[in-house]
Amino acid sequence: MNQYRRYIYSIIHRMKIRPSDADDVYQKVVVKLWKKLPEMDLHKMDYFRGYLAAVVRNTVNDYYRKLQREGRRDDDFLEAEIFLNRNVSLPEIEKVIEMEWQHYLAVESLENVSAFFSDRAMELFKRTLVEDIKTVACDMDIPLSTAYRLNSRVKEALRKEINALSKFLDG
Repeated sequence: MNQYRRYIYSIIHRMKIRPSDADDVYQKVVVKLWKKLPEMDLHKMDYFRGYLAAVVRNTVNDYYRKLQREGRRDDDFLEAEIFLNRNVSLPEIEKVIEMEWQHYLAVESLENVSAFFSDRAMELFKRTLVEDIKTVACDMDIPLSTAYRLNSRVKEALRKEINALSKFLDG
């Protein structure tokens, strides 16, 4: 479950749970999953991630319903009420969840790949995500051909890691 921790927290955050309550919601998600574990047949599931996202979404909705019942109407709740409003369709919420999954995969993969490259190579790669490679190479005093080669190697390793991690986590 620890491998999904960041992903769960990112969904909780995107669904506007205040930071002071995020740990409680996370624990409720984990408890729900733990209780369902004996009856889960992972072989019959299309993919665990979809099930996990549904549990997180439902737990967050339960949290907001509880706030409504308690009459809490602070600014954080009013901003987050969009997730309880019937005008927001399930596909929109699923889109947020899918975006968070892609972000989660990218961050985890980048962290994994970083172990195989020098700090300088990783700095070059990260900077070229937002800056022109020629400018970065010049600024870092790296020959342009070397910069292209390093950038290409990191990019290819990252692509492979994202694919492998995605296959591993989706089952």
